Amino acid sequence: MIVENKDGLTVIYAEDENKITNITMKYYSTNHTAPLASLEEAVVKGLAGDRGLYMPENIKALPKEFFDNIDKMSFQEIAYTVADAFFGEDVDADSLKKIVYETLAFDCPVVPVTDNIYTLELFHGPTLAFKDVGARFRARLLQYFIKKENKNGLVNVLVATSGDTGSAVANGFLGVDGIHVYVLYPKGKVSPIQECQFTTLGKNITAIEVDGVFDDCQALVKTAFM
Repeated sequence: MIVENKDGLTVIYAEDENKITNITMKYYSTNHTAPLASLEEAVVKGLAGDRGLYMPENIKALPKEFFDNIDKMSFQEIAYTVADAFFGEDVDADSLKKIVYETLAFDCPVVPVTDNIYTLELFHGPTLAFKDVGARFRARLLQYFIKKENKNGLVNVLVATSGDTGSAVANGFLGVDGIHVYVLYPKGKVSPIQECQFTTLGKNITAIEVDGVFDDCQALVKTAFM
């Protein structure tokens, strides 16, 4: 096994991937003052205690076999293999596969830009925003940890949006048991289509119009948790 530090991240290489399966992924804050967090802590907290974003401390290299066979794999199979490298020590295989496949329940085509450059289009989801992918994954991962810990009661998720984030998060969490989402958005500063996307869902989604700008919404959300 070779451990190499690159720009603050630890990259792990191993000829036999089984040699590194016992290394549990930890997450550090981009502001570098909060303590390291487990995946569950990072998912539940969202932001680190020092208001930084969580980043993986280690990046596990994918095996050569993965790249040799990638052209024969479906998009969901590729995504699951990559997700397993990051989250496999914290989420059992069956649950992680279910999370990935439910997240990527829509097509994400690879579109040619030039002869040897392609782009992966992530904006074909329910709200036509690339954030659909991340929001759906986060919702299901949070639900996994809630069920794993047998936590009773309701988990409240607050999100500030200027448009596409609120739509994606609201749709991603829609109908997810045990979680209620509150979307704060600035009055008159969101497109009519995006406003309809998160104000008409009902169920476990509540939209709150704020008389201010996006920064006011974001400040309210951060203040609620800090």
